[in-house]
Amino acid sequence: MYKSFALIGLTLTLFGVTESAFAATQNFTLYINAGTLPITGNGGATLNVWGYGTTAVPVVPAPQLTVNEGDTVNITVINNHNINHNFIIKNVTTDTSAIAAGASKNYSFTAPAAGSYVYSDTLDSNVNREMGLYGAMIVKPTDGSQTAWIGGPAYDHENVWVVSEMDKPRWNDIAAAGFVVDTATYKPNYFMINGLGGFDAMMDMDTMIMGTLNTKSLVRIVNAGQFSHSLHFHGNHFQVLSINGVRQPTPFEQWDTINVPPMSTAEVLYSINQTGHYPMHVHTAQAEGANGVYLNGAATMIDMQ
Repeated sequence: MYKSFALIGLTLTLFGVTESAFAATQNFTLYINAGTLPITGNGGATLNVWGYGTTAVPVVPAPQLTVNEGDTVNITVINNHNINHNFIIKNVTTDTSAIAAGASKNYSFTAPAAGSYVYSDTLDSNVNREMGLYGAMIVKPTDGSQTAWIGGPAYDHENVWVVSEMDKPRWNDIAAAGFVVDTATYKPNYFMINGLGGFDAMMDMDTMIMGTLNTKSLVRIVNAGQFSHSLHFHGNHFQVLSINGVRQPTPFEQWDTINVPPMSTAEVLYSINQTGHYPMHVHTAQAEGANGVYLNGAATMIDMQ
């Protein structure tokens, strides 16, 4: 991702996802384009998508925007697609107006409280979002600590899971061909974590929970889909730190399954207390497959070393 940030009068430009505890201003540029998303393995297919990206090639989910609490954030969104789109960060920005084809729009705001947020295109009765126009914004504490928030629980590793689903024949194929989607019928047949089917997500080091004995992983769950998803962790229970930005009372409750409704977020702390390899999967049989093939849906692995 291309972004720049200002440090006490000094402006630096970096390539790659980076953040600084001392950054005061952070700038991002996102481009909206049409593209494809391959789901590999049995049941897989190439899905037609629309997405945000830092180049002419869209990515699904969109690039993760990482900032610090209190930063001034400037985001420029350039619409290279042939229809109207928009950009809104839920509970952060309020401008829902369209960005016309070939036009751009700038969004400026002060980064909110440390936590996890979802951004998306809200136009066309959820069609634009379903097509892949969604992503996560992560806000870190101002003190640079590896904690969920200042004075909050500490962690050793961090995972961001953007959970979503797509209805290839009735939504993606129809919208990509320029026809009107019948939004009354939604029967998704592809389910993903970070844009990956389970066969890939179970081997993706950025998606898997990985760590050594007695370490902790902060897992940020962002549901950008239209279905509620109940994520079930094997191997150990987790502590529920926050739900939709609401920090939970202590002592934190311990669960092994958490339901995350559409366009909602949750943050949990998973402690590695034994060795072994364990799955994490959704608790809906349909969502565990890719076009009906198990276990190529919303699933990944927990690798305790």
